[in-house]
Amino acid sequence: MKNLMAEVVTPLPPLPGESEAVSASEVQTSLADILQSSPFRSSPQLQKLLKFLVGETLAGRGESLKERNIGVRLFDRCPDYDTNVDPIVRLRVAEVRKRLALFYQGVRDQTVLISIPSGSFRAVFEPGVLRALPAGVTPMLTPEPIPVPPQKGTAADVKARRFRFRRWWIAVLASLLLMAAALVRYLPSSDERLLNRFWSPVLENPNSVLIGIGNNPIYELSNAGEDEYYKDHPKGQFEEMGLHPYIPLAPESSIDSRYLRSAVNTYLTTGDAAALSDVEYILAQRRIKLDMRFVNDVTYGDLRQNPTILIGAHNNIWTLTMTENLRFGFQGHSTIVDRFDRQKQWTANADRSETYAIAARLLNAWNGKVMIVIGGVGSSATRAAGDFITNPHSIAKMAMSLPKGWEKKNIEVVLHTTVKNQIPSTSDIVAIYSW
Repeated sequence: MKNLMAEVVTPLPPLPGESEAVSASEVQTSLADILQSSPFRSSPQLQKLLKFLVGETLAGRGESLKERNIGVRLFDRCPDYDTNVDPIVRLRVAEVRKRLALFYQGVRDQTVLISIPSGSFRAVFEPGVLRALPAGVTPMLTPEPIPVPPQKGTAADVKARRFRFRRWWIAVLASLLLMAAALVRYLPSSDERLLNRFWSPVLENPNSVLIGIGNNPIYELSNAGEDEYYKDHPKGQFEEMGLHPYIPLAPESSIDSRYLRSAVNTYLTTGDAAALSDVEYILAQRRIKLDMRFVNDVTYGDLRQNPTILIGAHNNIWTLTMTENLRFGFQGHSTIVDRFDRQKQWTANADRSETYAIAARLLNAWNGKVMIVIGGVGSSATRAAGDFITNPHSIAKMAMSLPKGWEKKNIEVVLHTTVKNQIPSTSDIVAIYSW
């Protein structure tokens, strides 16, 4: 059988810088499948980033994939920009890693596995399955030699027994080492165990999980409105193809209301989408079914039937409803207030570069169903809350401030974050309460 396998697996020439034998065409085929999959289909920016990393690696330029180079080439950053202040490349690549994990959880028999190892921006390609023999090749078996047992009591017999004993111990030791490696790799860390304990009321539920996503009140120009504008203005190449651009308005001019239409249940903010992606990653690991809806389509009866995750604050009526009687709640457009002590308030600044969010787990919100609330003052604050509530290290840090038995208590946290280029920093806990 060993000889048969040696004949069946025919390695292809290795890619530049790779030790595994895969071909560039196989990588491109797998990449095309990934880019068209649901985790990537909705994000052209992440598609472009993954395609770039794979292309540069295939071309043998993996060593040039540095954070600053990627920021300049893909994200229009200045050549001397500060990567510590603006970590957009690290954040986007981390998102690519998450979505690759989601993709591989939902597919089988991939010929090539594509990954971006942590701490690197270079793509790695590994064979996913054994490749078949080329047409017309017939595997040949080499006959095994027939062993001649040594005579008992001879020196050869003693030597053979010692060899068998030593081989047995080597096999036991190898098995123990494999088991230890498996434990290190697959057993969750202490932080991951705390994350699982926080999410266990959702993860242990046998039904689907309802996700209620905020819906911003957006009005868009109708096709008739665009046609009216272009009666007196020339169209460019892309406008001729149907592009919807911003229509320039002169000072004090206005748009006739008959040319405006409300875009209901249509658009997600980047912050809500990022929080949704974080939550999807947690639930996909347990293969939990998701029922995703805009909040306009969520009813009181729906909340009584399923565990629920609410994403968004001022664009989500159910978030405001659920936090209305909690200790920490939203007030006005920019403030979170402590209802136990009205002197404590946290207000975001005008440009939302300093902002706040609420993350909460309510175990018996309605009819015994658990509810998770993720909402902030501004889209980026909601994203920060999503990052916090799905991050093992953040949950472990939060658990240090909670009383014994917090796993069976309701928890509400007020978070602070700073925002640069719509990307929030790691959140700080400014207030916490459990009951």
